[in-house]
Amino acid sequence: MKFFFADDSTHKGVRAKMGKTVAFGGLLLDGSLLKELATRTDDILREFGVPEDEEVKWSPRKGSWIYSNLIGESRLACYSKILEAAAACEAKVVVAVCDSEMRNLKPEWGFERCVTYALERVSTHLTNSDAEAVIICDRPSGGAKQAEEFLAAYAEHLESDLNHMMAESFAMNMLAAPSHMVRHLQIADLVVSITTAMVSGNTKWAGQYFDIVRQMMLCNTLGYVGGTGLKVYPDQLINLYHWIIGEDAYTKAGQMAGIKLPYEGYLYCESDGT
Repeated sequence: MKFFFADDSTHKGVRAKMGKTVAFGGLLLDGSLLKELATRTDDILREFGVPEDEEVKWSPRKGSWIYSNLIGESRLACYSKILEAAAACEAKVVVAVCDSEMRNLKPEWGFERCVTYALERVSTHLTNSDAEAVIICDRPSGGAKQAEEFLAAYAEHLESDLNHMMAESFAMNMLAAPSHMVRHLQIADLVVSITTAMVSGNTKWAGQYFDIVRQMMLCNTLGYVGGTGLKVYPDQLINLYHWIIGEDAYTKAGQMAGIKLPYEGYLYCESDGT
């Protein structure tokens, strides 16, 4: 059994013509390696003097121990080691990022698309691997009522006749858990936030970690990450696969076809827009 630890993220886009981005994604792990990754993470945090009850977050709360004490090179070293531990435990990353303003979508609609896109890609990977997974997401910050509404909406979506493959891939309805109690959700926060920052153009800090995250991203059968481990929406953003991931084409493995990147006529053909 595999486990997909999921989280969301939002960033203000700094690229030309980019609005606020919303994202959903996370970390796919084999159940046999859950304890190992949690233990490795705790050992790394102990090495850097982080208190046992401290939550690892990309944007730590002001006044928290990490915010006040794990600064600059120390945080870079600590978080890099945690991400490398996830990679050593064969974790796989899937993140879907949507610029909802570009399509005049309500933010919640953009988020729903990201949830669908991310879980579709996890489902495809599980189907190809003849495996099942349980999805564990960070509990929404709005409280119990918001958490119940989110999980109920997902259950309804999963039961749709259009999503039979997803229903077969996931062993049960999505579960919500408090991230401060689950190290794997904290690592999901890192990979999703770092990836969303890269797409949004906020690369000053995220760029220092992204190579590790990039190596964990799922790729399609043609070996490309764009559209699989990282999904951007709308398609006008696909040139970012070239600038962020360094890929020379955007491929659709199911059709055994693709287009060369950068693609003329779409945003960021001549530069990354920053």
